Amino acid sequence: MADYILLERIQVENANCIAGFTYGFPAITAFLGFEHALSRKLKEQIGIELSGCAIFCHDYEVNSYQDFYIRFIQSRNPPLTLKGEESKKLKSPASIIEEGKMDMTVSLLLRIDGILSSNSELKEEYLTTIKGLVYQSRLAGGSLKKLKSIQIVSDDKESQRKLKNILLPCFTLLDASHLLEEHFEKLQNEQSLLECWTDFFAFKEKAIRNHETDEISWQRYIPENKKGWIVPLMIGYKGISPLYSPEEVENLRDTRYPFRFVEAVHGLGEWKSLHRISDLNTLFWQYHVENEWYLCQQKQNMEIHSQSHQSEQTDLDDMFSQLGL
Repeated sequence: MADYILLERIQVENANCIAGFTYGFPAITAFLGFEHALSRKLKEQIGIELSGCAIFCHDYEVNSYQDFYIRFIQSRNPPLTLKGEESKKLKSPASIIEEGKMDMTVSLLLRIDGILSSNSELKEEYLTTIKGLVYQSRLAGGSLKKLKSIQIVSDDKESQRKLKNILLPCFTLLDASHLLEEHFEKLQNEQSLLECWTDFFAFKEKAIRNHETDEISWQRYIPENKKGWIVPLMIGYKGISPLYSPEEVENLRDTRYPFRFVEAVHGLGEWKSLHRISDLNTLFWQYHVENEWYLCQQKQNMEIHSQSHQSEQTDLDDMFSQLGL
């Protein structure tokens, strides 16, 4: 039976809300990157690793204003601070670094790989260590201002019921990329995959002819399998170059690992209220690496794709390559 670390109601300030083509919420890679960085530190200090991250959103506010289009609020942030006489020489204002920022309150449930002691004193030490490491970290480039509590919980029905009571009200983020695949296959190449992708969130209308009166009316077009709160979502990266050794590429930040150029991969996500979730184990996002694909997926969606590979010989490579990514 696995244990979980619950980071309850993390208040994050100035998190990056732009992810690939999308905006409004950080990419899944930002949360798994936070989990991975924390896992490496916990392995050194406690001897445990983390193998999944469930995301729960309580509140958010994008730093933007709207006239006709959504515009992000920008600030002048000079790349360096000049002091003394050098500051007097600076006549032109500091440049604006265009960014999209947001404030959000989220809870994260992290799955533990390893065994923690049930001793109460050791548990307190674990929590103190985790709290210190969390406050030293950044989430989606944002600063962690406040954390309500940190808890270590077990995976059983009673614990899951208590977790729901603690986390509600909130919405959890699910992987809904299989809806895009179903929609694309149903249309049988009538339109490109990019157009199928935008069907789920763009405002589209179609002309419908009334054969009796020969009149034409415009009606909102929504895919038949779109149910729930579906949003565009960045779910990983795809390699666009061979895998280079560290010696072949200049100015690497980390020369211990091979290097590859990548571009963002997009799919669909679904926000669902936590009270509609029966099993919390289906909510954990994990890395899934396959050839040049570096994706973030949930267990149930990984099983759907593995079954489709076996039965229909469909491949994610064919699916996402048509997006030009």
